[in-house]
Amino acid sequence: MARKSNHQCPHCTSSMSIRTSKNIHPLFRILYFQCSNFKCGFTCSGNLEITHQISPSAAPNLNIQLKTLDQISAERKASNDEYKKSEDD
Repeated sequence: MARKSNHQCPHCTSSMSIRTSKNIHPLFRILYFQCSNFKCGFTCSGNLEITHQISPSAAPNLNIQLKTLDQISAERKASNDEYKKSEDD
């Protein structure tokens, strides 16, 4: 059974349903969408990726290593600082 999603069809703006999905990795899934407008008939796929944790799990899987939002923000800031430094040279 199709699951309703909050995605709109990029062509007719009708709602789209998730027809199926395929788990590639615990942090990555491929979703297959179908437009609910029969006259449109658009289908597509998209990716769902878990990129970081906001709140850590109380029962963590030791095989899953996710950075926190603070760690990602610090890395981006450092990367931007290095970029700005190279521009100044």
